[in-house]
Amino acid sequence: FFKWYDYESWYPLGRPVGTTIYPGMQMTAVAIWEGMKRIPEFSMPTPPALLQILQPLLTFAEKKGVMYVPSIPAEISYAPMSVNDICCMMPPWFGSVASLFTGLLAYEISRSVNAGIMAVGIMSVIPAHLMRSVGGEFDNEAVAVAAICCTFWLWLRSVRTPRSWPWGLLAGASYAYAAAAWGGGPIFVLNMVGVHALLLVGLGRFNSGVHK
Repeated sequence: FFKWYDYESWYPLGRPVGTTIYPGMQMTAVAIWEGMKRIPEFSMPTPPALLQILQPLLTFAEKKGVMYVPSIPAEISYAPMSVNDICCMMPPWFGSVASLFTGLLAYEISRSVNAGIMAVGIMSVIPAHLMRSVGGEFDNEAVAVAAICCTFWLWLRSVRTPRSWPWGLLAGASYAYAAAAWGGGPIFVLNMVGVHALLLVGLGRFNSGVHK
């Protein structure tokens, strides 16, 4: 990857692609592809317990007039996906992850489950996020938004109490991943974390955990 040289870009010089882009998105796609190849193909009937849970919910949705209610498949099958299909599906996958971390972020701030659920719902339909998480939109922001939301949640989780500082290690790893996926992420995230830490000092909530 790092030796990839595109002679058709930046003509006539060409472009060393592997060393002039943020590699997080491409490496994530390859990691998912390699992981799926290591899982053997299988096919199994849909478990009756799952049918007992889903069927009443779908029936209730149909009675309430919900459109496009999905049907329950008779069997569950798995087969590795191609790299092209993975790249097409990564934005919706990571868009869901970003919505989940936004909900966790709202819960961490408010300690309200309702606020967390509402945050997930808003994040899942807000246009600015939809345009970066639509299927086929294989772009840096698709991965970076999820990593940024994850970083913010882990940072707040790490400063909850003085003993919560180990969560900061995961926040640092998530920040590094966001930096590898998108150029605009590191500056924004680092500035927001710094401003939040400064506010904690001003509000008298600075402790040893924030320092660590």
